[in-house]
Amino acid sequence: MAPNGEMTKDQLCESLAAYGYPLLKPPTQPELVIKSLLEQDDFRLLEGFPVVLAHMLQEQETFDWGTSAQGLGSLSGKAQKRLLHFLALSYLLFQTEGLTQGCKSRVLEMLFKFPDGEQVLENVQALFAESEALKVGSETFSVERFKNTFHTYWVQMKTSPKDADLEKKKHDLEFELLLSEVFTPRQKLLLRKRLGQESLTKTEREYFSRVLKKRLRALASDELHRLAQQLMNQA
Repeated sequence: MAPNGEMTKDQLCESLAAYGYPLLKPPTQPELVIKSLLEQDDFRLLEGFPVVLAHMLQEQETFDWGTSAQGLGSLSGKAQKRLLHFLALSYLLFQTEGLTQGCKSRVLEMLFKFPDGEQVLENVQALFAESEALKVGSETFSVERFKNTFHTYWVQMKTSPKDADLEKKKHDLEFELLLSEVFTPRQKLLLRKRLGQESLTKTEREYFSRVLKKRLRALASDELHRLAQQLMNQA
């Protein structure tokens, strides 16, 4: 557990996996998973919110929406805005993909705890129909990516869990999570631009040479790899 009482990223990823994003081992406090997820700044993790919530609701999890240190009452302002909009987005996804009325009702119950919950739902519904970008405070989220992620990790896993394309997507997500342990979202974007041989700005080239090249050299070291394997085996 992190010093501030929140999950570490490793703990969060394992807990998210228990709710279908992908499966590892179950946590004991679903509200802590939600809280830690909403505080992340990695959009690939945040896009899994509806998947995680759907699994929690299907498994009849009971949420503590109180004001304890581990409850959602201690969310930052940014995370509270995300929660409000992600609940609205989740409700619309659940409607589209035919989840049970019980799941949809519970989402509405949580959503309408916010004074402006009904208004936000109307706003998000208008964006959802056209897959337009969703503005949450100063952040912009892709509704289309939320739809694709939910379809991949919920709908397809319910119908064809052994599908080769789905397995590839799961592998890609796991790789993305590993990258997130070493690089920030902005650094990952720069790495992909360099890998795709896209032109870099002068500032990006200097940053790549000064910071990322050194980190990549360390990651490529066979000796460092052997050390990591040895320490992992001893853990």
